[in-house]
Amino acid sequence: MTQPRVVVTRPADGRDRLTERLQELGCEVVAAPAIRIGPPRSYEALDTLVRAPGQYDYLLFMSRNAVRYYVQRARRFRRGGPPVPAGAQVGVVGSATGAVAERAGIDVTVRSNGRTGVDLADAVATAAAAGARVAVVQAEDGLAEAAERLQASGLAVTRVPAYRTRPAAVPREIVAAVRNGQVDALAFASPSSAVSYAVALGGLGAIPESVAVAAIGPTTAAACARAGRAPDVVAEESDATALGEAVVRYLENRSSEPLAY
Repeated sequence: MTQPRVVVTRPADGRDRLTERLQELGCEVVAAPAIRIGPPRSYEALDTLVRAPGQYDYLLFMSRNAVRYYVQRARRFRRGGPPVPAGAQVGVVGSATGAVAERAGIDVTVRSNGRTGVDLADAVATAAAAGARVAVVQAEDGLAEAAERLQASGLAVTRVPAYRTRPAAVPREIVAAVRNGQVDALAFASPSSAVSYAVALGGLGAIPESVAVAAIGPTTAAACARAGRAPDVVAEESDATALGEAVVRYLENRSSEPLAY
């Protein structure tokens, strides 16, 4: 099989495991981020949480960036000691978020049974006492479903914006390459990246059938479908390594020819 070209649509934050894994598996990676990650419009809510995390029974991190921005502020305001003191339980969505939290010295005590924020909310709602105080740490424009599920279960919930996701312009040459079928796959790692590509392309329905669409998990898959193209493949685990492997496996099955790696 000739070397497939895969468009990676998320911004690289230092070492990018998705890019690394695709390259290890014999792909040519075309980096074309569709989003930018930056600080929230205001740090007020995050700093309030960082200064007194013990006021909550549960801290739930919806993404790796939620952990990273929380830890950045914790190191600024709470020098010494763990980022989350004993007493508050920490929940995460996905193995990648858990790994970032643990590397930062955060003890993860609750993990979602599934791969979405709602799955994590369900796990906490089942275990938490009535009226437990829960901080949901997420993107400023993040989905509200997890918080709503927790509130419906009788918990006291505060949504804490830790960072902001903004669209980035997709280069014209990438748009043309996708429209003309000059790439083999698009790998979407977030709903925001799918939306940005939909805007650039005039809907994901403009992607030729010859170009595979891959999503990191069910939330991103649903965003792709709403934007005009259901994904051809969804990673078995919501992390970069699994997404890269799912893309390659799909391309190999489609061509009946293994990649040279």
